[in-house]
Amino acid sequence: MLTVLCSGGHSPGVTTTGLALTLAWPREVLFAECDPAGGSVLSGYLVGQPQERGLGEWAVQLRRGADPGATLREQLLHLAGTVSRRILPGLADPAQVASVRQLWVDITKTFTATPGDVIADVGRVGGSDTPTPLLVDADQVLVVARPTLVDLSALAPRLTDIRALRGRRSAARALLVGAGPYGRKEVAKTLGVEVVDHLPHDPRAATVLSHGIGNERYVPRSPLIRAARSLADHLCEEPARTGVTVS
Repeated sequence: MLTVLCSGGHSPGVTTTGLALTLAWPREVLFAECDPAGGSVLSGYLVGQPQERGLGEWAVQLRRGADPGATLREQLLHLAGTVSRRILPGLADPAQVASVRQLWVDITKTFTATPGDVIADVGRVGGSDTPTPLLVDADQVLVVARPTLVDLSALAPRLTDIRALRGRRSAARALLVGAGPYGRKEVAKTLGVEVVDHLPHDPRAATVLSHGIGNERYVPRSPLIRAARSLADHLCEEPARTGVTVS
């Protein structure tokens, strides 16, 4: 199952949300930083890990005609635990996006053929660098937004754009994160979108995931991870959302 996380604008914490879901995922999973604006995992949550691995180096190998699956495995970092959880760090420099732009189709095909599940963080969507093939072919697309007027105003047009891209595939859903004055039902009714969940405001856990600062032992028992675990179980248990919608 390929799950794509993105945002309509601003900085609602897509990568932090992706990491939380990855840590809470009940089965084998790969978290891939595919944000054209660059990755943050190696300078944040995984600070001190090898810097030479990631999407940029994988793109170099793909352009040389190397086997996509084999070379992907060489670029992954593995998290400790009983469940296989791997991370593909993102671009070290946004200037590297030019080297990846023509490879998104091949990257998407590789993710869909990868054993286990893949969670791909594509960052803000709507720009010329948006990795459209990931949005089109994902089994599900979750658009992350804070329940504030600023974030929800940016969310609305992106939902329309993604709906047009995906055609008769399942529509993108909203995933609310953090604090704000609007609830799930109000957002769903106003924007005409399914709101899959609302992850809590948990700055203590979020700081560990986004900046690698704080007590990592707190994270597994934090409100954020507990909520992410419930959401991850739901996403894994629900029927496959790939394919055409039924009118």
